[in-house]
Amino acid sequence: MQDVINVWNWVYSNQITFSLLAILLMLVAGFISSVICRFFLLGVVRRFILHTNKNSDHQDKDMRITRRLANVVPVVTVYFMSQLINGLPDALIEAIRTLCGVLFIVNITMLINELLDTTISAYTKRHGSKSGSIKGYVQIGKIVVSSIATILVIATLSNKSPVIIISSLGAVAAVLMLVFQHTLISLVANIQVSSSHVIQLGDWIEMPVCGISGEVTDIALHTITVRNWDNTLSQVPTKNFITEPYTNWQPMFESGGRRIKRSFFIDQSSISFASTELLDGLKAAVPGKIDSTEAYLDQRLSERSDQQLIHHGITNLGLFRGYVMDYLKQRDDIRNDMYVIVRQLSPTAEGLPIEIYCFTSNVFWAAYEETQSEIFEFMYATAGYFNLGIFQKPSGIDVANTWPQRRKSTL
Repeated sequence: MQDVINVWNWVYSNQITFSLLAILLMLVAGFISSVICRFFLLGVVRRFILHTNKNSDHQDKDMRITRRLANVVPVVTVYFMSQLINGLPDALIEAIRTLCGVLFIVNITMLINELLDTTISAYTKRHGSKSGSIKGYVQIGKIVVSSIATILVIATLSNKSPVIIISSLGAVAAVLMLVFQHTLISLVANIQVSSSHVIQLGDWIEMPVCGISGEVTDIALHTITVRNWDNTLSQVPTKNFITEPYTNWQPMFESGGRRIKRSFFIDQSSISFASTELLDGLKAAVPGKIDSTEAYLDQRLSERSDQQLIHHGITNLGLFRGYVMDYLKQRDDIRNDMYVIVRQLSPTAEGLPIEIYCFTSNVFWAAYEETQSEIFEFMYATAGYFNLGIFQKPSGIDVANTWPQRRKSTL
């Protein structure tokens, strides 16, 4: 027993040896406290913070938060033990205090950042992806937390008040504004985009300036990620969505109607007044398909004759437009509660444009294109029954076919 006392007295009198043993003891105590905390804190984190269980899909997130919490405990343990052990040099105590202060701030900062990350998945799980993305706000929070932590670390290392550190930053404010100008611009743009809800996860956006057309998969502070329809990924700076023109097609899907606005050209030389011969031909060629046309003529004509048709200004093009209008209204995939218009546009050198303006209930691309193709194929096929010609520019074949006739007429 006396030998142990003598050894202890020798160790206590030897300041370097005593300090090394004290440091070793504090490290061992910190390690033990960390292991114990990791074992007990895992259940606490799962139950009270993440509200998950051990069989959930968030085990990696559980372990990260538990590890951050467990890293704080040994720092606190070492700090208090350094205050309780007598005989340590003041310089060593001050060094341990400073080091523990820095580690405590760093670990708390990383813990807060981990908790901020969990809010993204929790918000999406509760409100759904269509409610908007809060990733930009989370990144802003991380920047604020990291900035505060940096100031506190500098204050701890310099042993000065954080107020003094913050006041001294006014001298370098201009430099900081220059360095973080893109971050500040992105911050303002992200707030505008997120608060106005003009872009949300899953939206189909099109930005011709950047050649982008696809689905929004991520909204961050600096960039918005878009998966294009060719399965490529594009990252667009957030500020571009307040400075560059773009189109968000998502409201079209939500409205349940996708617009068809397309025209074809009628040969103007084929436009003429309607005749009884044309009406008889239409009735024979498309029986049961011109009921609305017959009703229209009965309202305006007292008798069917060529003079009456000319007197009332009834043309083959007018009959055709009414026929197409009736055809569109009878289709089940055309929204009759929205605009349905068949109109003329200004004449051009290529002919008289006839525009179809309507909305189809098939908002998805494949079904929409099928509906649009069926409509125009029907019009191309039926225009001939009204003695109307579809205009197209002459080709080499047209010239070759007309040349023998021209030569024969000149001989």
